[in-house]
Amino acid sequence: MKRYVFSLHRVLRVRATQETVARQTLRTAAEHAAHADDDFDLKMRNYEANVASAASLRGTVLNMLAMRGVATMRAQAVVEAERQREEAHDQLAAAHENWVQAKQKLGGLENLDERQRAQHRAEQEAAEQAESDDMANGRRLRRRIDSVNGEVSR
Repeated sequence: MKRYVFSLHRVLRVRATQETVARQTLRTAAEHAAHADDDFDLKMRNYEANVASAASLRGTVLNMLAMRGVATMRAQAVVEAERQREEAHDQLAAAHENWVQAKQKLGGLENLDERQRAQHRAEQEAAEQAESDDMANGRRLRRRIDSVNGEVSR
């Protein structure tokens, strides 16, 4: 009997590659989200520190205007960092969903391959058993023929 070849082996390879790419994309998105979280935390701490220092430095109007400009820039940085953080987490969720789908598709093909491989093994074992039975039956038949020929020739 011929050896087993999965009929969808090319599709299986493509699905495996897609799952690997999706897993790498997920890893990259997770790293990006972690960096966005760190960046947001840093900018928020800077903003809070600036607000605290501005409150303690009551001085001239020029100092207040200068601090106000810095506080505005830091507040805008915090808002932008939070937007980037949310975007990074949205990308992470999308990457996770893509990876889950790719993994399910790959798993389905792997299950199909395993079922077909088991069926092939069973068919191969049945063919080997039938061949073994044919050989045993052939020996018996030859013995009978030989015994019949031996009795006829006597």
